Parts: sequence; structure tokens; C-alpha cells
Amino acid sequence: MDINAEMTILAIDDDPVSLRFIEKLLGQGGYRNIRTCSNAADGFNAVESAPPDLILLDIIMPDMDGYEFSRRIREKASTKDIPILVVTGGAAEANEAIEKSFQAGATDFITKPINTTEFFARVRSALSIKQAHDRLKEELSRRQQAEAEKENLILELKDALAKVKKLSGMLPICASCKKIRDDQGYWNQIENYIREHSDAEFSHSLCPECVENIYPGLKKNEEKVT
Repeated sequence: MDINAEMTILAIDDDPVSLRFIEKLLGQGGYRNIRTCSNAADGFNAVESAPPDLILLDIIMPDMDGYEFSRRIREKASTKDIPILVVTGGAAEANEAIEKSFQAGATDFITKPINTTEFFARVRSALSIKQAHDRLKEELSRRQQAEAEKENLILELKDALAKVKKLSGMLPICASCKKIRDDQGYWNQIENYIREHSDAEFSHSLCPECVENIYPGLKKNEEKVT
């Protein structure tokens, strides 16, 4: 079984005999997901509703021929990358048809009567191209997502760093009153300096040594009570 047998193929041909032959041939080749349309307008609607992995397209059809169909497919972002394999008769005009098909956006070309070996070789080639394109598109999307996540993380880190105030280096501090000299040469209370250079907040209290120094009688009273 072909490695691309699970991919979807849409065959468009106004000749019911040719359409049945192509459908049967693909089935014999192991391809399971085969859809058919008998005119280009229905084919275009089918592509829009559920884009296939490969389009097998007849050229000479009423209302909308294969050239116009190909141009419309290539104009739409959602369908422009689908391979189009033109399958048509008229070997005498094959060169002109090939040129016009490629100008309209066809990927490859095969004439009727169909040579089975050539037909499957071109189908496999087109589906392999589609697989490679899908993998590339998926990888590109994954990388874009990763890059977007990286950019968001960088912005978050920058925002966090902008909110962080950091104390570093040597601080000129008075050995007696413990005031700190700022960059402008002014002496500030240590809590004021730290508050301006960080997010720290202060609540004031007295340590035991200061309580004894400032309120010497307080400790003696506490000892008498105990």
C-alpha cells in the first residue's frame, strides 16, 4: 500500500466514464479517501468546504474550465498550496494545454489515455510534495508560537525587573549616627535611603539593648513584677 494512501484525493471530470475509471484506478492503488465531482463549480465548492491533499483535474469542462478553476484555487490562501494534477485528453494540443495549465497554477500534467505507471508516479510525487509542505508549515507554526512565547517571557521579565529596585555596591555610612550619604552628597536616615532604593517597608520598634539604654528603669520594674 502507498504511504500516502490515507490522504484525500478529489477528482474533477465532466466525463462520467473517465471519472469512474480514475476512481477505480485509485482504489486499486490502495487510496481510500477519494472524492469526485462532475464539474468545476461543484469541485470548487468541495475544495472550499473540505480542502483535499490532491486535485485531479480535467481541463475541458462546461461553465468553468480547468484553467479558471486552477486560477481560483491559487487565489485563495486556504487552498493555494493544494497540488493540482491535470488529467486531460487531446494529445495533439498537449504542449499548449501544458503551458496554459502551468500558467494557471497546475502542479503537474498527464494526458489520456492514462499510463498507469506514470499516473501513480505523479500522484505519489504530488502527495509527497503536499506532505512535505504540511510538515514545513507545521514546523513554521510551532517555531512562530515558540518565538511568541519567548517574546512574551522577555516582556514579563523586563516588566518584573523594572519593578525591582536593587541595592548594590559600597554605601557611605556614618560610623556614629548610621546615616547614609546619597549620590548627591546628602545624609539620610538609613530607612529613608533603603525605602527609596528598594521596595522594603519599615515598622519601628526597640531592641532589648535600646530599651535598657533609653528606659533603664523599665527593666528593673519588670524584674520586680516577676
